[in-house]
Amino acid sequence: MSDAKSLTVIEARNIYKSFGEAFTLKRILKLPWELIVRLSGRYAKKSVLKDLSFKVEAGSVVGFLGPNGAGKSTSLKVMLNLIRKDSGESYIAGFNTEYDYDSALKDTGALVELPVFYEFMTGLENLIITSKIYKHITPAAIDESLKKVGLYDHRHKKVSQYSTGMRQKLYVAKILLTDCSIIILDEPTSGMDPKGQAEMRELIKSLAAEKKATVLISSHLLYEIEQICDFVVIIKDGSVVTYGKVSGLLSSELEIYEIEVAAQQTERCMEYIRQKEYISEATLKTRANASFIEIKLGRESVSLLLKELVGNDFDIYNFVKTRRSLENYFLEVTGEGEGKTEGAGERKSEGKKADNAQ
Repeated sequence: MSDAKSLTVIEARNIYKSFGEAFTLKRILKLPWELIVRLSGRYAKKSVLKDLSFKVEAGSVVGFLGPNGAGKSTSLKVMLNLIRKDSGESYIAGFNTEYDYDSALKDTGALVELPVFYEFMTGLENLIITSKIYKHITPAAIDESLKKVGLYDHRHKKVSQYSTGMRQKLYVAKILLTDCSIIILDEPTSGMDPKGQAEMRELIKSLAAEKKATVLISSHLLYEIEQICDFVVIIKDGSVVTYGKVSGLLSSELEIYEIEVAAQQTERCMEYIRQKEYISEATLKTRANASFIEIKLGRESVSLLLKELVGNDFDIYNFVKTRRSLENYFLEVTGEGEGKTEGAGERKSEGKKADNAQ
């Protein structure tokens, strides 16, 4: 993801992982048949990770993305050696997490799924226990970590009374106390209100900027990842679809504009735009019950299009430049956006094919 001189601190190499059927009553009833199938060598497990490989360079903030069921949480658990893998290798800080577990996780803080605490204790008391393990932690440091995650005013409340978002914050405070240089977070803003999400984003940014920490973060909130991450890794069906620098992945030679004309002119305007050779793509979309046309074209053609639209008596209510978002890119590379565009969408190339066929 960067130059050859960069230090790789997290790496997945050709990881495979599969799961058998969950051990339920239904499976118990099928055990005799399953035994026969296993002995015949035809028992098939569900493959979750398939040749998963990627690298995270030191000092970077990397988003780990994928559709539901893509294997994000499983990937993080395997890399942290929380569950066994079928094959492959995972490295953290240069150490194999399977054979050098303690060395690999010595400077690593990880939040994977819902954190666990002593429910009958307060948030403060839970962190004091952490300070008994890490002798460098002072009472002042505990107070500072609670302030950073916004829990200082709730420090005397029992964890059993904490919401999901507050538990997430408390664990992040624990990670801050251990002064880890490598941080792995799975859905860190899950259960948080918008204010909490914004605070968490700023905290992650500060960890990378001030402490030079390396952060690998999994999230469903693509706008959040776009704001805080330098790089992204996108997986689908257990394999890496693409990875790279966010700015590079979203760059394009074409510019994107949204055009809104009088409602009764929208269809005619769409047909007119489709005929223009200098427009690469045109799509009819709907937002808040208002239709608009999204187009892609070169910068040098923008003024020409405006003149032609005005010259053909189109009433233009809005003509604004937008940019390609990480969400758009994610939907493109994973195929999740197919057939999901609200409103009627038509590409210029499709229209030309239809014209040629007639």
